[in-house]
Amino acid sequence: MSVLKARHVKAALPDKASLPGWRQAGPRSVDTTGDMCGVVAGDACESVIATGSVNFTRGAQKTDKWLRFSFTVYSCRTEGAAQRLYKALTADDPRSDGAEGPQLGDESAVSSDLLAGKYPVAYIHDKVRVGSTVLWTYAMGTEKAVTSERAEMAAKLQTQRVQQVHEGLEPAASADVP
Repeated sequence: MSVLKARHVKAALPDKASLPGWRQAGPRSVDTTGDMCGVVAGDACESVIATGSVNFTRGAQKTDKWLRFSFTVYSCRTEGAAQRLYKALTADDPRSDGAEGPQLGDESAVSSDLLAGKYPVAYIHDKVRVGSTVLWTYAMGTEKAVTSERAEMAAKLQTQRVQQVHEGLEPAASADVP
């Protein structure tokens, strides 16, 4: 399947079974208006058919175990549109831990941020393009909880699920993230 429709985008998003031991924070949602994409990538969203997102958490906030995964999938009308969207999404600064991240899909990049404060919050962003689909996954939480290994596991999980849908399969990929 070359272009994913809204129902395919929703199916590609991780569900409770794909992240055992994690709490899904809200339902998997899909937007076909372009509003969800436009907030982060502006005009690069003109050819987006559907945007889906879902969030998972583990551990109590304001503890060193708190971690959140956010998964977003953008389905574009063409591969060229997906390339434009991929370039427009932020995630191009190197990770602060020096990790380069896995090479996933047709294109991939990683970056990280650290927000200082009483409870510093670390972010690791992974963006991946698979044909006409762009994935933007990020791990957010305390510095101790957000590791390259965990962020990569989340990005691989999302990439595998999107690839399964592109192949016409029911997405079954899962990850046992420690």
